[in-house]
Amino acid sequence: MQGLHVPGRNSVNMDSTNDRLPDSIWTRTMHSHTSLENLIKQAEQWAENRDKKSFRPGWLTEFIYDAADLFTPVADAARVGYDCRFHENCWQVLFYLGDGEMFGGKHDGKRTRMAFEFDLKDLLNCFKRVDSLIFRTLNDDLGLTIEEGNMIEIVGVLKESDSTEAITVGILSRPPQEAGPGMKVLPNGEVEPV
Repeated sequence: MQGLHVPGRNSVNMDSTNDRLPDSIWTRTMHSHTSLENLIKQAEQWAENRDKKSFRPGWLTEFIYDAADLFTPVADAARVGYDCRFHENCWQVLFYLGDGEMFGGKHDGKRTRMAFEFDLKDLLNCFKRVDSLIFRTLNDDLGLTIEEGNMIEIVGVLKESDSTEAITVGILSRPPQEAGPGMKVLPNGEVEPV
């Protein structure tokens, strides 16, 4: 996965678990053991999804960049991920900080959570109207595979929005499994983007 640097207090990168997004930085990998028919089918699906990408409004893209800047990772670097989709007649954007994966040593391959703080007050300032603010313990109703975790969920209308339609914004305590690791944690303790 390649990251996109987002200026802010720390080194933060962005990834999307939803490859249907415009400007997605999700890198697709085709493996040599995959059959030619499957590769063609994947390419056709990606092309079809790419055509759907232009439907996300510009104000939503701008909001995603602004909200990603509100993460403050405890480590010097981190990768912010998001999942954005039009769900049940409104936009839904879920943000998370990607896990770290240990590289080398006896814990090679083990994933570890990257600690972070998130400025909820500044996020609330992005809204002209807040309909609900909820702390949730997660289950599988998000359409993502998430192990134990929690989410802060805000439903409301963004100041930058051209419409009066509500948007759902979630801050996940851990990334969905589909996201893969966001950072390499080296044996010497250094952290690098994957």
